[in-house]
Amino acid sequence: MKHLPYLFVFILLLIPAISEAQRQTTPYEALIQRSDRPNSYITDVLLPSEDGATVGALFRLDYDLIPFLRVRPDMNDTPDGAEYFAPIQMGIEFFEGRVNTTRRNQSNNMPSVYRDSYLDTVYVSSFEQTRSRQQHVQGVLNTSIEPGSYNYELQLTRAQSTEEQSSTRRNIEVPSYDTLSRANVMLLSNFNSNNSKATGTFLNYGDNVLYGSDYSLMIVLPNSETNEDYNVEIYRMESGRSDDTMPEPTFEYSLTSDEIISGANYQLNRGSDGVEFTMDITTDSARFGVVSVPNSGFENARYRIQILDSEDQVLGSKTVNSRWLDMPISLLNIDVAINMMRFIVSDSELDRLQRGSSAEKERKFREYWEQRDPTPDTEFNELMTEYYNRIDYAYRNFTTPQTPGYESDQGHAYILYGQPDNVKRRLPTDQPTRELWEYPNRTLVFEATTGFGDFKLVEERQ
Repeated sequence: MKHLPYLFVFILLLIPAISEAQRQTTPYEALIQRSDRPNSYITDVLLPSEDGATVGALFRLDYDLIPFLRVRPDMNDTPDGAEYFAPIQMGIEFFEGRVNTTRRNQSNNMPSVYRDSYLDTVYVSSFEQTRSRQQHVQGVLNTSIEPGSYNYELQLTRAQSTEEQSSTRRNIEVPSYDTLSRANVMLLSNFNSNNSKATGTFLNYGDNVLYGSDYSLMIVLPNSETNEDYNVEIYRMESGRSDDTMPEPTFEYSLTSDEIISGANYQLNRGSDGVEFTMDITTDSARFGVVSVPNSGFENARYRIQILDSEDQVLGSKTVNSRWLDMPISLLNIDVAINMMRFIVSDSELDRLQRGSSAEKERKFREYWEQRDPTPDTEFNELMTEYYNRIDYAYRNFTTPQTPGYESDQGHAYILYGQPDNVKRRLPTDQPTRELWEYPNRTLVFEATTGFGDFKLVEERQ
C-alpha cells in the first residue's frame, strides 16, 4: 500500500503527456477523420416523355450511415443468424419552384405536388457489418411530372422514430421534350436492348464512377427531326488547368444515327444488383444514345464528359469523379502520399518530389510509381497499392498514444517487409516483453518500452 501514492503521482504526470500526444493530429490522421464520414449517394434521373418526364431520386446508403438495433427475442420473421436490424424509412416530397439548397432548416411554403415513402428492413449477422462501407442499401422513389421548375426533399428517419436522421434538398428542371435543346447524361453499370425493350441498371454513386470498372453513358439527346451524328469526348481534368486549355481527350466515340434508339413508358424499380429501369422501344419518342466507356483503363482522377453535335457545338456535359472505394488513406492527398514515401526514398529524392505545384507533384508522383509498376499494361498499380495499404495497416495496428503506427519501429518493419511469416512473443522474468518477427531472410527482435504497446527494434538477425 505504501507504493500507491507514488503510483498516483506517476499517473498524474503521465496523463498530460498522453493528452498532449492525442491533441496533435497529423495530416494523415486528418485524412482518416475525413474518410471516416459515412457515405450516402443521391442520383437524379429524368426520362423525358411527351407530357413531361419520369423523375427518379435514387439513393444508396452505406451501412455505417444507418442506425442499427439489436434483434429482440420477441421479433417474428427474423432471418436465421441475424443479430442486428435497421428499419429504413425514406420519404420524398416534390414542391413547385426553386429554393436555395444551401440554406438549412428553411421552411418550404411552395405547393406540394407529390409525396411518397420507401420502407425496408435490413438484417445483419455481426456488429462489424453494421459499420461496413462495402455493404449498402439502395432504392428509388419516382413519379411522372409535368414540365416546370421543382425542388424535392429526401429524408431518412431514424429507426423506430419520427426524428429526422438526414435530409437532402435539390432543385430539378423538367423540360418539355418538344423544346429540349440540351443533352442529359446518366451513368449506367449495364445496358441491354432488343427490338422492343431496353433494360439497364443505374450506376448509383451520385456523380462518381468506380475506379477500375467499365460503365456506360445513357444520353438523352435533344429533340431533332434530322438524323445527325454526335460525338462523345471524355477529358481527364488536371490540377491547375483551366477549362479553356483542355487536354487531349482520354476517350472519343462517334455516336451514329443508326445507334440511337427511341424510348417511352419507363419503369424504375429496385433490383437485385441495383436500381433498374425498363423502357419500350418505340418511334417518335425521346431519343437516347448509349456508349460503353472503358473506364478500367482510366487513371483514378476527375473527368469531364462532353456531348457535341456534328458541328462540334457542346450540347451537354457532366463531370464525374473516379471513386476508389477502398483507396489507401494516404492517396487522398498528394502531399501526404509523397511524404509517406520517406520510408523508401532518399531525402534528396523526397525533396525533389515535394517541389513544384500540385500538378507538378502529381506528375512526378505518378512517374515514380509507373516506373515500378509490375503490370504496366494495366492502369492499376499493385506495388503502389500494397505500399500504401501497409501504411494503413501499420497505423491501425501499431499506433500508441505517443506515436502514429507508421512512425513506430514495428510500423517501419511492416511497411518495408510486410507481414512476417511468424510472430513469437517472449515474456522473460523481470525483463521487458519481446516480440520476434520471423521472415525468410531475417528475424527482427522488438522489445517493449512502455505498457502502452510501444516496441523498439533491438536486434536484427540474418
